[in-house]
Amino acid sequence: MAQTRSNAEFRYYEIPAGEYILPLLGQGWEISYGADVPDGLLHFHNYLEIGYCYHGRGELIISGRKYRYGDQMFTVIPANILHTTNSDPGNICKWEFLFIDINNFIRHEMQNFGFDAHEVLRIVNQRGTLKTRKGHPHMARLIRCILEECRDKKPHYREVLKGYLSALVFEMIRLKEEHEQLRYRNVAYNHYLEAVFRYVEEHFAEELQVRDLAAVCQLSESHFRRVFLETTNMSPLNYLNMVRIEKACEILGKEDVQMEDAGYKVGFKTASSFFRNFKTFTGMSPYQWKKQNAASGDVSGSLHISAKKGWQASEWADRYKDVWARLHQGDTDEKVMPDDLSGGGEEYYE
Repeated sequence: MAQTRSNAEFRYYEIPAGEYILPLLGQGWEISYGADVPDGLLHFHNYLEIGYCYHGRGELIISGRKYRYGDQMFTVIPANILHTTNSDPGNICKWEFLFIDINNFIRHEMQNFGFDAHEVLRIVNQRGTLKTRKGHPHMARLIRCILEECRDKKPHYREVLKGYLSALVFEMIRLKEEHEQLRYRNVAYNHYLEAVFRYVEEHFAEELQVRDLAAVCQLSESHFRRVFLETTNMSPLNYLNMVRIEKACEILGKEDVQMEDAGYKVGFKTASSFFRNFKTFTGMSPYQWKKQNAASGDVSGSLHISAKKGWQASEWADRYKDVWARLHQGDTDEKVMPDDLSGGGEEYYE
């Protein structure tokens, strides 16, 4: 829920004359964040804030959005953006921060790069984000280099910092461009997937191959497989079997049929294939499912299915829960972290 201005605190910093960066470094920032702050209190600054989390776990709120942070992650939060950091209970987190007069830096130090300073400032100051070092290694490395230059203050460090800051600004511009490309690509992917979903809904009981679904999109089979997996976190075959199991549940809940016959009706060629897929998607055998769920008539609520990473069909995203773990048991996945959150995707610009 958005916070009102009465629940916000303005934290003002002064950057020394002739400098563009105020670093906050050292052990003083290895603490439990939020422990001494009233619940719900957000704050904002007069400069762009960059924070680097070396270790720790907790929650960030930026402009009303909640993020989970962890080791080797960083924030980029423009001036006047409401935010707060809360460590997990008992968790000591090590952060270091840079407050940057990015407006004056762009106006005074980047005049010869041949771009519109007003447009660059609009991009840089648009919104805040949390990113992982793994997802954005070059940007993370630049931030670490700036932190170390501020710490060591070797000869000519001011000139070196200007170079790093210029590179950082261009990384932010790249981030904007990458997001736009991703958004346009997902629009096209959505069109492809909607056609496939409709086709599977109408033809699930038929003998379908992946090449048949690719033909619906007019894509090559290999390209279609890649697009489908990237966007749904499921292979096309798993999606087809998911739909078939849902239809089988409807049949078992409404008709008095043999278990094997329900499988044949929805497109499975063998009883063993039907039983195996039924167990994968529901966590139980057809016999167990019918005994436990048929009386309630709740079909979708008993399916343990997760799909749609990039596709925005909320009726599916809300309906299915956790088949990704069932289909990929033993996998570890950083997609719970902000670079790949389904609630945010690439969260920096929208």
